[in-house]
Amino acid sequence: MSTNYAMQRYGGRKTKVYSLRSNEDSSDLMLDKSVSAEHPIELKFKGQSKMPMWTPPLLYTNNKRKYNDFPRYLSGQPIVSEKVKDILFPIIAEEVEILPLAHPELNLFMLNITNVIDCVDYNRSKIKLTGKGNFARFIKFVFDFSKIPEKTYMFKIKETAVVQVFVTEAFKDLVELHGLKGLDFSEVYDSAFTSEKEEEQKRNYQAALDSIAHSKGTEFFYDEARILMEQGKAVASGKWKMQYDEKGELWLGELMLDLKYEWGRPVYIPPILLGYAWHEVDFTQMKHT
Repeated sequence: MSTNYAMQRYGGRKTKVYSLRSNEDSSDLMLDKSVSAEHPIELKFKGQSKMPMWTPPLLYTNNKRKYNDFPRYLSGQPIVSEKVKDILFPIIAEEVEILPLAHPELNLFMLNITNVIDCVDYNRSKIKLTGKGNFARFIKFVFDFSKIPEKTYMFKIKETAVVQVFVTEAFKDLVELHGLKGLDFSEVYDSAFTSEKEEEQKRNYQAALDSIAHSKGTEFFYDEARILMEQGKAVASGKWKMQYDEKGELWLGELMLDLKYEWGRPVYIPPILLGYAWHEVDFTQMKHT
């Protein structure tokens, strides 16, 4: 689908969808241990209202970083500052529920996205199934924009409602217009991304993996890789890359199709990676250090 065709088909709308998450420069929050396991914040967020049974749970800042507009919380549910709430809520009020939080220093609110839309194009999306043939996860999203109302800003889909929040380009523009900081907009779908562009992206990705394989030096297993990382080095194996940051925290990166690494701090090293052969590579300067 060409860009011009997409613009004509959707009446001039921008047709990108992003997965919403706070970035590495946003402060980390943790729930106070006194909060009951029966509190609604500990239950799954599937799009239903939580306000009738909500009382503000107490959260603390676990790691204070550069931004507090969109602090990170392990549940993946968006948390915003009072400034962000005042800017966004009048615009997105029909799509979210504002849930107040308690914090010793900050005025924070959780966004419960109640706008769940059946808009996945299953014929073009790629899905991973379990061994029993049931849905496991999406490998590739394709959205049917005819099913997404024109003024949509935030939404969920039923298949991933518990773990994933989607936003449109209109939401991204709104955040950037007001200079709000601390979000990563990870593009998951662009209607202008043609099959030809997709094939080109796959070729470039494979070429990058081939380049990594051809340029590697001496290989070693995980125990030696860990020693090198403790000495301030970075190691790679295929699409995976590992290194410690300046605070001694381990980061695991996966090379994505856009040839950028997606970084995360693993709770443990996936067992399959322990058997891989690693080699030394250039250290990546992490954004939050």
